[in-house]
Amino acid sequence: MSDLEDRLTAALNADAPPARDVRFRVDVLARLEQARFRRRVRMSVLVAAAVAVLAVVSAPMLGVWMADVQRLSIAAIGALAVLFTLLAVLLGRPAGVRTLVGAFGRWLYS
Repeated sequence: MSDLEDRLTAALNADAPPARDVRFRVDVLARLEQARFRRRVRMSVLVAAAVAVLAVVSAPMLGVWMADVQRLSIAAIGALAVLFTLLAVLLGRPAGVRTLVGAFGRWLYS
């Protein structure tokens, strides 16, 4: 049985990268970063599409809301509630003002 284990170990280690292969590490990090970038682009496109659909659906009502200050404030509070809810869903935890500002800062500038 030890001969079989030795041959199996030798076969598995035959194509293994060297212990300190810098190029291999850079390639792995590049693949991870590309995957992270793709996820962020997908999420950004989905959020932009949702906002666009919401804007198209609510555009006819904006004129009515803008005519009355009380309705405008209610619409602004509703928009903030939707924004906090969206952020909580994206982050997976309840959102506060600092969380909101930090997340948008990281999303826009990183």
